[in-house]
Amino acid sequence: MAERDIRAAKRYANALFTAAGKQGKADGIVSDLAGVLDLMRRTPALQQVWESPLMPAGRKRDVIGRTLGSGIDPLLLSFLRLLIDKRREDILEAVQFEVGQLADTARHLVRAEATFAVEPTAKEQTELIRSLEQRTGEHVQLTVHVDPAILGGVVVRLRDTIIDGSVRGALERMREQLLQEA
Repeated sequence: MAERDIRAAKRYANALFTAAGKQGKADGIVSDLAGVLDLMRRTPALQQVWESPLMPAGRKRDVIGRTLGSGIDPLLLSFLRLLIDKRREDILEAVQFEVGQLADTARHLVRAEATFAVEPTAKEQTELIRSLEQRTGEHVQLTVHVDPAILGGVVVRLRDTIIDGSVRGALERMREQLLQEA
């Protein structure tokens, strides 16, 4: 996605999330938006209508209104119609991502991914979450992956930061240090 599209998605997401927050509907909008995108993924005809540059905006607005109107918040329906009018249907997934980011920030929630060499125990996961929460000052939602290739330890992705506490990472750092000294 082009940089200008990402900037546009952020602006649209911010406007939607702000309006939803003022109406006390932020959580509902996040849920409805996810539901709309899921429905589009499961219904190729609906996705085709949404993505079609050839369908007139008025007709597309009617189809979306009839298909989604009673199942989603009127604010989100108005937002979808705005995207159609502005011919910005292509940024809907990016808008959903950005709205999710805004919702997480409002909830003081950080999503982290941890990759372990072997399946971690519940205690190890709890200790890692506690450590990350102390580091960030926010609640942490952890997604766990297992990858034997890291040999041992854990690699954590937290926002834009990667914390490599793996055996493989330590061996690679040691190798680089030895090559620099030689």
